Amino acid sequence: MKKIIVLGTLLTALTAAFAGALQNKLAPSLDRKITGGQASDVHLCWVFFGNKGQPKSFPALNGHALDRRAKIGRKLSYGDLPVNAAHVEKVRRTGAEIRVISPWLNAVSVKATSAQIARLAGLNEVRSVREVAVYRRPGRTGELPVRPSKEAPSLDYGSSLDQIKLMKVDQLHQKGYSGSGVRLTIIDTGFDRWHESLLRVRVIAERDFQRILPGGEPDTVTSFEIDQDLTYSQTWHGTGMLSIAGGYKPGSLIGSAYNADFILAKTEQFAGDDFRQEEDWFVAAVQWAADSVGTDIISSSLGYRYWSDTVSYSYSQMDGRTSLCAVVLDSAYSRGVLALNSLGNVNNTMDLTKLTNRPDTCLATPADAGHILSVGGVWSGTMAWADPVGTSGELVTGAASGPAADSIKMLPAGRTDSAWIRRIKPDIASSWQNYYAYNEPDGDGSFNRYASSVGTSGATALTAGLCALLLEAHPTWGPDDVIRALRYSGSNRSTVEAFFGIPESLDITLGSYPNYNPGFAGIATEHKYYTSGGVAYDLYNVYRIGWGVPDGIKALEYTAPENVPPDEDRLLDPYPNPAKGNDAGVYLPFFLIRDSYSVIIRLYTLDGRMVRQLDLGEKLAGSYPSQINLIKDRIGSQQPAFWDLKDDRGQPVAGGLYIALMTTGWNQSSKKIMVLR
Repeated sequence: MKKIIVLGTLLTALTAAFAGALQNKLAPSLDRKITGGQASDVHLCWVFFGNKGQPKSFPALNGHALDRRAKIGRKLSYGDLPVNAAHVEKVRRTGAEIRVISPWLNAVSVKATSAQIARLAGLNEVRSVREVAVYRRPGRTGELPVRPSKEAPSLDYGSSLDQIKLMKVDQLHQKGYSGSGVRLTIIDTGFDRWHESLLRVRVIAERDFQRILPGGEPDTVTSFEIDQDLTYSQTWHGTGMLSIAGGYKPGSLIGSAYNADFILAKTEQFAGDDFRQEEDWFVAAVQWAADSVGTDIISSSLGYRYWSDTVSYSYSQMDGRTSLCAVVLDSAYSRGVLALNSLGNVNNTMDLTKLTNRPDTCLATPADAGHILSVGGVWSGTMAWADPVGTSGELVTGAASGPAADSIKMLPAGRTDSAWIRRIKPDIASSWQNYYAYNEPDGDGSFNRYASSVGTSGATALTAGLCALLLEAHPTWGPDDVIRALRYSGSNRSTVEAFFGIPESLDITLGSYPNYNPGFAGIATEHKYYTSGGVAYDLYNVYRIGWGVPDGIKALEYTAPENVPPDEDRLLDPYPNPAKGNDAGVYLPFFLIRDSYSVIIRLYTLDGRMVRQLDLGEKLAGSYPSQINLIKDRIGSQQPAFWDLKDDRGQPVAGGLYIALMTTGWNQSSKKIMVLR
């Protein structure tokens, strides 16, 4: 009886605490869970503070991050100040377990009981508390037959040829662009890099956000770990995405940006069809990649929405402002980071009762964010939308479509049959079917298997690689420049322009106030044509593929490239030059227009006597940007050669003029070096 009385007293006190302290602080969904549960129930929550207290000094950011911000004129601001340490300490004293601290959001994510949440809400510093989102990863698609290549370009793309050619990435490769010096972050399930196509991938930073090591140290292993991951299924998706962008195995698979500098973040669990995924891991990964590592691009396949067995986001919340993952990607954009996210897939389930021809059920945040590239899916052979309804009317796996919820408005008073839609999602579209590295070993234990499957995830990784090529060619571009160039070059641009010229573009029946929840079933099965100047435009394609499939060459030439690679193997300008005798040595950057199995640099005196030979061995095509200032500031995937100003016997060379001669097996190139003693 005493225990019952004590429990009743606790519940009464808890109820009183909520009545006083939780006024307008708890999100409705969290409030309902707590009210209907027990004081000991554990919840994952974000705790938002009202201010940051007294001004503090700004944190030291990665130099590349500062340079990236400078390109768009973004200075350090209030959002970059650290969260007030006193606020964090008060949260810790409630007994809640702190998981992630976010300066951009001025918030911390916690693991807390209902009773602890009551204490959190009672803190004057706390502005609001909301539940961490629930995630469901799209089901894994089956392996599809791989078609052999029908032609052999200068690089042998093997079965990845179709996906590479779709956006003319192969032609950009032929011009010498391969992503060198550009930092590309992939946020996914994990990355196994022992596959034959990934052995040469340059990874400059990686972190597993799913766990913290003893002592609070971050886990820097993102591959399969037997003590953490149940099967290789945990890491297959991330491995595939990395290979689509960064793989390199001539004759089998070549990624769209195979010489980029990759940053890897393991944030997403893969444990069957349904599971919880903490949105805070994603927030932490975005901030880490942007500020601590200085990424240029973020590519992810994250998708939050509503499901029958979890807390849901409604369609009306697909507005780019509600979910934290959308907010944090827009925050990254404001700091000069280009972000891409897959739009989502339809009917990616084995449950026949959940099949749908309504694409709006799969527009998943953060693809609704306002300043990111949301990527839809098309078939590479036809550039037609990957329709979730087959030709005979059956429901099949397909690419999701838009629009975002906040772009829907009622038209003139008295009209209930029209919608006015002006914020387009997806922004662009890319190859729906992609060839990628499969991370599980074959019968001999070798990691050299490949697979082909469908989904907007692969389309996003492929397009992120194209973006890396454009940033390599245009080092001064910011996110807006890349987005404008891709839209300008899109295959569906003329339809979008026609769409913007028509006041009423979509006839539908709207739902009831306030959500409306329009019925977009017609987008999946019908067409809405508009004819102008004898040309018929299918306006529904705007919601399906946005501006369409980018043309990499047109996007490259949107403005004149600042970085034009040589049209042949070339030794670039050495630095420092002149080199003083007490300097450490001279760097010898170079550019290769094609792979070479033997790169050699020989140093000669003016009378033709060789004093040193540098055997660099096998090197991939591509290198640093050709401008000296960029060579000094960027770490590219092709390290420059280095001469320590010594001869073959290890003795310092005399002062004077020397000739550096590079041979690659294809041609040779030379530069002069002055040594001062």
